[in-house]
Parts: sequence; structure tokens; C-alpha cells
Amino acid sequence: MEKKTIPFCTLLIAFAFIGLYAETPVIKPWKYNINIELVDSSLLVNIDLKISNTEVGERRFLLFNRYIQIKEASMNGLPMKFERSNDTMYIESVKKQDMHLLMKYEIPFSVAESSKIKAAYSDSTYIYPIEFDTSQIFCERFYKWYPVLYDNFSDYNVTITIPENYKAFAYFAETRIETLKGKNVYSYNCNDEDFPLFITPDRFQTHKEIRHNNTWLDYYFLPRPRRLVAIAGNKPVFISERTQIDSLLNVIINRSVTAIEWYNKNLWKKEIKTINFVETGILGLGVGLGNFILMDRILMNREAVDNYALSHEIAHLWLGIHTGYLARGKFFMGESITEYVNLLFYESWAGDDAFEKAIQEITSLKYSDTPFYTVNFEQVLNQRKGDSRADDIIYAKGVAFVYEFQKMIGRDKLLKIVRETYDVPDHFVTFKDFESKIKANNCWNEYLKLYEIAL
Repeated sequence: MEKKTIPFCTLLIAFAFIGLYAETPVIKPWKYNINIELVDSSLLVNIDLKISNTEVGERRFLLFNRYIQIKEASMNGLPMKFERSNDTMYIESVKKQDMHLLMKYEIPFSVAESSKIKAAYSDSTYIYPIEFDTSQIFCERFYKWYPVLYDNFSDYNVTITIPENYKAFAYFAETRIETLKGKNVYSYNCNDEDFPLFITPDRFQTHKEIRHNNTWLDYYFLPRPRRLVAIAGNKPVFISERTQIDSLLNVIINRSVTAIEWYNKNLWKKEIKTINFVETGILGLGVGLGNFILMDRILMNREAVDNYALSHEIAHLWLGIHTGYLARGKFFMGESITEYVNLLFYESWAGDDAFEKAIQEITSLKYSDTPFYTVNFEQVLNQRKGDSRADDIIYAKGVAFVYEFQKMIGRDKLLKIVRETYDVPDHFVTFKDFESKIKANNCWNEYLKLYEIAL
């Protein structure tokens, strides 16, 4: 992923105990029925949630985007009483009973021109206004755009209804697609804490659909008469001949297939039924998700080929999906280690010295008036969004510290620790998991030296 843009996994800010609840659920999953429909310039969302055996006086906490206005809400057939504070909604049950929550609300989007609607990205700490163009809609996280209870994240039945000339991509593969009265209706079953979705007009020229082992890889490229291939002398270099463009796109396809093979061989075998690679008109996003990868139209040129941006996103299918971003080490675990592994893949096709050269470039960076070497390991672990240097610290200095650890214990042992840390099905990896594997592999003393190293 392009380090100067806003990667998907660095946009996660929430409350620290969500990840802990995800690891040790205290109640049975609640069943959500969620219906989403694109009408004109808005997403209309209806939620139907049934809760069994609530306790007397129990307060339920829901995350909810503060910029979304609730149009209608009822509890057990009566208007629902609730309090809101920033992104948190509080409701209270009065007696032990089943609870039936119905809620309707609207997320506004501009389909005519670029929009800075904040309903897309925001949380109680930071706000990420972004611009949408070409009427594409991207909802990043459940708890950014509709209510989710802190201690329960699974069992979602979702339908997305959109005009017939649109496509929808979501975190999970669809269970069914129907066309009804000129509209496409997508159905999903979700068993995770996330359900990111992407809605876009169907104006792709699908370049290739291929089957690789047991995985279908579908590539959706935007039609463009020319493509950027390089920057020479601070000037863009374009190609416009059809065979040249096809050749560039084939390099992207082949590189992504090679990355999948490398991660399967060097991390662990992962069965993925379908991956949709979708080129978008949304700038600043190169997004890795469980079933689809959004490819910034800028990244799908020089950056994707020369700077291995796409393979970083593919690495998230192995390392970045079930990662606890909520406590100390959130970005380090989700991004720094992912980028370190991505550089190992980069070396596999770019040459034996490619990794070393990349590290040298990283450690020579300086940011504004603050030298790169003044950022210590503790700062990397606690880095949050909001600092202009945040991405560089997370992706550059974080990777440099991982590399220092590799020099102390060896590449094979470090990859062994990575595999043992992340390869746990449906487990939300935390910083403590990483440290426990370090202890188990008898290299704790070497690890502690990272806190003393100045790069």
C-alpha cells in the first residue's frame, strides 16, 4: 500500500476493550437483520435486532457514528429512549425480558459531485473527512456507521439493494444475488465484527477473471485511455497504446498472484474462495479486506508495480483481518509487521538486496524538523492517527524496528514468531499475543533491546 495515503487498517480507532470481548465473548451472539438501500443520494438503513434474556437494569452500550441522524427507533413496539454522547448510545432495560430493537436512519452521500460528508469516517477521537467521486460509496467499519454492541459482534444477515447498473462488494462473499424491479439485491451472512462495503456504478472493464488453485481472482479495472507508468524528472510518464496498458495490468495481476503464492508458502496455507480486486475513483485508499481489495486508481499504476503497494494489502488477508487495533501496539501489530512481511515478499522478486535497500531508504527519512531517528520504539507502539508523521512512523520506523529484531534473532525465528502469533483462526491478535510468542521462543532479552535502540 502507498504509505503516504490513508490505508484501511490505519483508520481503526475505537475503545480498547472491544478486542478483549471479541476474544472472550460473555454472551451468545445476537442476531441482526440489516437492510441497506441506495436511494438517490442516500443510504437508507433499517436494523432489526432481537435480544434474549436481558438482565434487570442492565445498560447496553452501542457505538454509533455521531454524524448520522436517527430517523426512527423503537424498543418492543414503543419509541426507544436513549442517550447519546459522541459516538456512544446508551439504552437501559427495565426488567428481565426479550428486547426487540428497530431502527431507521440515513447516511447522506453526494452522487453528483465530490462530497466531504463526514458520515463516512469518524470516531470519538478523530474525524476523517474524505471526498467521494463518481458516486462511489465506501463504508469502512460497522461501528463507524451503525450501532454495534461492545460485547457482541456476530450473526449479521445483511441485504444491500442498489440500482441495476451498480455493483456492491462486501467483506464476506454474497450468499445470493437477485434482480428485482430493476434493482440488484445482494444478500450476505456475516460472522465477524466488521462488514465494510463498497457500492459503485458498474462501469468497469473487467480485465481478467482467473482461477488460481482453489481461489477465484476477479480484477475490475476502470476504463482509461492512458495510464501513468513512471515519474521522470518530476514529470508524469503516460502510456496510451492498448497493448502497453494490457501489459501493465497483466504485471499487476501476475504480481498479486505471486504474492498469494509467497504468503501461502512462507506464512501458512490460507483457503480463500474469491478475491475481488476493484479499481476505484476514491483517492487515497488502498484497502485490504477479507473478500475484496480496493485499489486506488493512482496506486494501480507505478505505485502498484514499483512500490509493491498491492501486495501489502494482500498480506492483510493473512495478518491484518483479526488484529486487535485497540490497545498498545495496534498499528505496530496491524501495519508495521504486515509491511515487514511485505518487504520480504518484495525481496523475493526484486533481488537479494531489495530488502536491505528498502530498509536503508526507510532509516534515512526525515520528517519536517524532527529527524526520523528521534522516534523510539515506545513511540512506534503508541502511535495514533492525527500526527502528520503518523503513517511514516507506523510504516517506516515500525518496520525498521522489526528488522532490528530480525538481525538479533534471525529471519527464520522471527517468521516463526509471526506465524505463531497470527495463525489462530478467528482470534483477535493483540500485542500481548506477540510478546507471549517472543517469550516462548526464548528471545525476550533481545526484544527488550528494541526499547534502547536509536535508529
